[in-house]
Amino acid sequence: MTSPSTGPDTPEQSLDPQDWAEFRRLSHAMLDAALDHMQGATERPVWKPVPEEVKTALAGPLPMEGQGTAQVCEDLIQQVLPYATGNTHPRFFGWVHGAGTPGGVIAETMAAAMNANLGGRDHGAIYVERQVIDWCRQLFDFPETASGLVVSGTSVATLIALTAARHQKAGYDVRREGIRPEEGRLVGYTSTEAHSCVARTFDMMGLGMEALRNVAVDADYRMDIGALRAAIEADLAAGLKPFCVTGSPATVNSGAIDDLDAIADVCQEYGLWFHVDGAFGAVAALSETLRPRMKGIARADSIAFDFHKWMHVQYDAGFVLIRDGAAHREAFTLRPEYLTAAPRGLAGETPGSANTVPNSRAVFGL
Repeated sequence: MTSPSTGPDTPEQSLDPQDWAEFRRLSHAMLDAALDHMQGATERPVWKPVPEEVKTALAGPLPMEGQGTAQVCEDLIQQVLPYATGNTHPRFFGWVHGAGTPGGVIAETMAAAMNANLGGRDHGAIYVERQVIDWCRQLFDFPETASGLVVSGTSVATLIALTAARHQKAGYDVRREGIRPEEGRLVGYTSTEAHSCVARTFDMMGLGMEALRNVAVDADYRMDIGALRAAIEADLAAGLKPFCVTGSPATVNSGAIDDLDAIADVCQEYGLWFHVDGAFGAVAALSETLRPRMKGIARADSIAFDFHKWMHVQYDAGFVLIRDGAAHREAFTLRPEYLTAAPRGLAGETPGSANTVPNSRAVFGL
């Protein structure tokens, strides 16, 4: 293809490899190196530090000329691949990292080849995401009117869900008017064991982290329902405006499972949005043994969780599920002319960016 700025005497330039056969050979070599790395995990330590000479090599000056695909491949194999996080090793027990799977390498290869943007349009990847959304809806017994999105992780999913909650519960058009203190400060609740992404969401939404009440836990590290009620009553008496409660079906610190059914009862009583931070534990609903302990999760207004933890999907792949699809759309839809759906063709689908923060979204988990 020729750049618009080039003249008739300028050689044609392309993003394609100059030698497809050589590029194919390098690609196969890289795939073999990746699979060898995964297959041979047990033959090496879980983790090893990056040597100083490798750090120095990776911190070189700005290259003004490309060094070529072959050299990049060599650098990746020698200087990056051997020093991974370690979560692909069977004896990696740190944090809550998923391991990924060899099958995920195939999925990532196809995703890179398609380079699809799930921000909208009518193409195959959109229908894959829609099927995943419907499967998740069925998993958590949400209605057919629910909506969802594959996102980068639970932190983003929480931001999307609680933004919808804020818009739904504010009592005025908070998107256009911003926060109106005279209406009563919006406040929310979660346990002292909750993940920090909830507090960060309150920060990013402009509510302030102090607007998130950290409710005490009981002897089993579950949210104390009596303390939750007391906090809500105190805020109502002070003229504040409670709007949401976040429960955890397994906290990161201890794996404690909040009484989700009891939290749902409180939210129903006070008219609050019930959000579930299920990053660590929501997919336990797939287990016949653990599913009874998830009782109440189907009553949530929104659920955020990750595929890249216990489901071992390659990073990054999280999910947000929202019971009221209309509330989800109302909190995000802003349709400029250049994103208007056309009657047919590639532009014939409603843009997926209407329900989330980024216009550009990669295809996950094909």
